[in-house]
Amino acid sequence: MKTSLLKSCTLLLAALLIGFGTLAKGRHDEKPGRKEVHAYYQANVLPVVRQQRQKLEAQLAADDKAQLATYRTQLRDLRLRGKALRESLRPAGSTEARPAPTDAQKQQLQELHSQSREIMVKVGLMAKKYEAPLAQLTQEIQPQKDKWNADLKAIAAKYAPAGQPASTGELAEPRRGNRLGGHHGKGPMGQFFRPAKFLLLDPNAPAPAAATGGATGMNVYPNPAVATNQLEYSVKKAGPVTIEILDGRGNTLRPVLQNEQQEKGSHTLSTNLSDLPAGTYFYKITTRSGAETKRFVKQ
Repeated sequence: MKTSLLKSCTLLLAALLIGFGTLAKGRHDEKPGRKEVHAYYQANVLPVVRQQRQKLEAQLAADDKAQLATYRTQLRDLRLRGKALRESLRPAGSTEARPAPTDAQKQQLQELHSQSREIMVKVGLMAKKYEAPLAQLTQEIQPQKDKWNADLKAIAAKYAPAGQPASTGELAEPRRGNRLGGHHGKGPMGQFFRPAKFLLLDPNAPAPAAATGGATGMNVYPNPAVATNQLEYSVKKAGPVTIEILDGRGNTLRPVLQNEQQEKGSHTLSTNLSDLPAGTYFYKITTRSGAETKRFVKQ
């Protein structure tokens, strides 16, 4: 049971801050529904993942924090070297199929892969020291995890061909970083169930931009706020707009707007926050084109 909890702990408690902030370009974006999945991750999952990783940071030993920073730098360098080597196999701007690597190039890639695996093994050993807090972090987000899985299945069902069962795997976030030390999991979030990857997340890294095309230019002021604040946003496609307030874990607290028809253009919304205790919150706006979140603080 304990092992199962640990594997679950990295549900999204992982590579989100080091690899999947944006969708891969090109063919990855062509799969129908993939953009909606990406928007869902950004609006519902990422805020929770970041908060959980920040909680763990306070429990790490100083030496481990320093060592993790070194591992992050080393892995980043290995990824860049691997990327440069792969790109060298095909001239810039070429649309032709990439030629097969030479034996020397295969050896270089294998060496990079081996170095990355060695680092991941060391991080995995470090993760064993923090089994108890990892298990606790898992317990805290189990209800959210169940909801995320159910919501992702619903999204997959929308895009499943007639007569075929829905598959969340087909709409999963592209797995990145796996060529050089990453690990595949099962299912759309399987690659995030790894304690080692969770430890490698940088809790001080800036949050990836959450814009997905549904609404852009979101701005909240004043921020922090005391009793009220204003949300400025822009709608790209006229249609229903829903705006909700989420808590720091990504749970919906209450709607501010519910499927209100709005025209394309800029809008401003004033919100009474007197019912909220001091803390960190998010606005989530959903339009015809996608979803976006914006963080704010209530004092």
